[in-house]
Amino acid sequence: MTKAELRTYYRDLRSRLSEQEEEELNNSLFHNLKKLNWQHVKFCHVFLPILKFHEPNTFLLISYFRENFPDINLVISKSDMLSQQMTHYVYNDSLVLENNKWGILEPVEGIAISETKLDVVLIPLLISDKRGNRVGYGKGYYDRFLSLCRSDVKKIGLSFFEPIDLIQDVDPHDIPLDICVTPQEIYTY
Repeated sequence: MTKAELRTYYRDLRSRLSEQEEEELNNSLFHNLKKLNWQHVKFCHVFLPILKFHEPNTFLLISYFRENFPDINLVISKSDMLSQQMTHYVYNDSLVLENNKWGILEPVEGIAISETKLDVVLIPLLISDKRGNRVGYGKGYYDRFLSLCRSDVKKIGLSFFEPIDLIQDVDPHDIPLDICVTPQEIYTY
């Protein structure tokens, strides 16, 4: 299937999850995320979930990091819809968050962080394939963002669904995952 076909299929599939199914998937996904080695991470970029799109609940991981890995600096982004770029801010108690005009929670202002400081980037996605290629919402924000990160940054995708065999129309500028965490497995590419 193409990215467009996969995007339509998996958005629909995710939207039809019951609250109980979504909660179970989130708990299992979080359980698998805790298995990863977080010991040497100084800066971890984490997305805040768009709840209306039924994205994985990263607030579980944020709470876990704050309690168990207080030395990890969590970083979140603000998207500029005109330039289609993201700016990144330390996610601390003083950071002010507001819903943007699309209802997405974003920082208003804060301590800016360069992409080159990041050790890990957690990436929202709809589905990936067994080579680490991914399908998101199709705007290319994460490809542009990841292209500015260090070459050794760990790119970890979070998905409720197991990888498929192949995404047919991968582009040369698409940046694949290093790891995909699902409720059932941790896949390393």
